[in-house]
Amino acid sequence: MKTRTFKLALFISALLFSFACKKPFEHDAISDSATLLVVEGTINQGGQTSIMLSRTLKLADKSVLQMEKGAKVQVEGSNNSILALTESAAGVYTLPSTTFNTTLQYRLRIKTIAGKEYLSDLMSVRNTPAIDSLNWRREREGVGLYIDAHDSNNNTKYYQWDYMETWEQHSVEFSDYVYKDARVQSRDPLESQKIFTCWKNEASTNILISSTAKLSSDVVDDFQLALIPNRSERLGIRYSILVKQYAIGKEAFDYLTLMKRNSEQQGSLFDNQPSDIVGNIKCISNPNERVIGFINISQVIEKRIFINNSQVPAWNFDLTCGALVVRNHKDSLYAAFVTGQNLITTYNLGATGTIVSYNGNTAICLDCRTRGGSNVKPSFW
Repeated sequence: MKTRTFKLALFISALLFSFACKKPFEHDAISDSATLLVVEGTINQGGQTSIMLSRTLKLADKSVLQMEKGAKVQVEGSNNSILALTESAAGVYTLPSTTFNTTLQYRLRIKTIAGKEYLSDLMSVRNTPAIDSLNWRREREGVGLYIDAHDSNNNTKYYQWDYMETWEQHSVEFSDYVYKDARVQSRDPLESQKIFTCWKNEASTNILISSTAKLSSDVVDDFQLALIPNRSERLGIRYSILVKQYAIGKEAFDYLTLMKRNSEQQGSLFDNQPSDIVGNIKCISNPNERVIGFINISQVIEKRIFINNSQVPAWNFDLTCGALVVRNHKDSLYAAFVTGQNLITTYNLGATGTIVSYNGNTAICLDCRTRGGSNVKPSFW
């Protein structure tokens, strides 16, 4: 017992000492420069290619993402063919659906507006197997989303996924009136509908990869892509997820494994120090400059499913809205509704048949756009 107590005391002393000596860690890749090029995307075999270019920020920098605009981006074949990408949005470069020659290799070349040039390694075109199934099931913590896939030729071995979630949002009730020009006016019914129903999109942020290299067969079985937490608004009305599957090589898998390890560490005393990650893109203008990213050329396989709220009994999403009753007096109405933080739903009549007050609620509860949604219905809905 004394030995055990002594060991525990020794451990606690060492732990306290380590905290006392702890100082902020700043990785070389972050501290060397605040403007490293970040290259994201996949050269899509048989579909539209989209490559996003941005710049890193220092940890203390509160700026928004800095997109790399005005660059010249092209895909080059080993037969000296060139396919130029077009900047379709700030820092996003696209190439229309293209079928690449599987007997050739390809690479990505980037020339920034500042004149720096970047080049990826030559890559072979990879075929991606089909998604066998995309499933969901009710679990204790919420709804889990799972994927199955396999390659009967045993050639893929390394898989990557990302996804886009879309869900329908409703306001708690219609806002039939609007405070405008210092008075309450009837809201156009079309306008009421536009702020009652929205659709919100959110892309995956985690690195989703799996390897079958150590398995006897090239089969991905029941890999969890996401978990929708209990009572989440995602399943408040109707939900959809579009999953994209990619075949990647071992080098890309190793790169993403390091990225995943570095990005998902909790910052505890026992975490490994961040690893120096080297992708397949280099700055040929300055070989000492780091570049963040790993480009693949692969077929992209997609699958979409829908889940309705009625399929998940007792989901119990609640927007947690109160109620507001405002006296029909110009000063009271002005104070309650002039900022737009509250909106009007209905009115209340007194004994004489005149309007004595208005009912309302917060804009978050009555205008779905304030919760990040768009009132433009998606084409696939």
